[in-house]
Amino acid sequence: MPKGAGQETFEALRQRIRNRFEQLSPHLQRIARAALEQPNNFALQTVVTIAGELNIQPSTLIRFAKEFGYSGFSEMQRIFRHRLIEGAPGAREEVYAKQVAPGLAADFGALLDDSIDALIASLEDLRRTISPEALARATTMLRQADHIYIAGLRRSRPIASYLAYGLTRSERPCSLLDFGSGMAAEQIAAMRPTDLLVAIAFTPYTQAVVDITLDTYLSGKRILALTDVPESPLARHAELVFFVDNSVTSQFRPISGAIALAQTLITGLGKT
Repeated sequence: MPKGAGQETFEALRQRIRNRFEQLSPHLQRIARAALEQPNNFALQTVVTIAGELNIQPSTLIRFAKEFGYSGFSEMQRIFRHRLIEGAPGAREEVYAKQVAPGLAADFGALLDDSIDALIASLEDLRRTISPEALARATTMLRQADHIYIAGLRRSRPIASYLAYGLTRSERPCSLLDFGSGMAAEQIAAMRPTDLLVAIAFTPYTQAVVDITLDTYLSGKRILALTDVPESPLARHAELVFFVDNSVTSQFRPISGAIALAQTLITGLGKT
């Protein structure tokens, strides 16, 4: 979504496309022309279908959306769908039928395309926002730690597990905090000043991870956090914070950015 905007109207987006048209590359101009001339197609068709009709790659549609401040094509497509829903009562059923009708056969190609769109958008956001300096600093924190404790539950659990797996393969002493048996607090209490906590949580923040992070901070230990926004309770107490995977453009928020970040840090450890 463009910065400072809530739900942008179709008219506002159309005007911005018109104003920027001459500055766009030929491929993006092709998309812009289709968006202005065939908005219904943009509202109802999948990324793959639109790309095929315009003889472009699906990734070009994502790049077009990013040119206008959106995290991915799915987010921009909502503007075209809202135009139909608000302007034509009969279109509401068509849009919803394509998205949520449980009694109809699923368009698995469209579902796959939407999922890939969200994952790619998260990865591209990671590439754009994470600095090499921050990666170097995080790698140093991991390398200097005598033992690395990793906290993550719910959506963050697979990220925590992957990071622990990679660190173990890199022969770095590490432990996943044991929330299941209620031993996480005891593990944190046993942390030494030379140890490090990697805390991972996203909206809605799991209270157990928030509490563990606060306990670690109050005991004066170092914290590296992976979270979504600066207002996150993890961000308040961490020495270094990475903001990843904060897209809300799909039913299930992606974890691709966090996984890529973890892989980068693990690989970086092997090169230092």
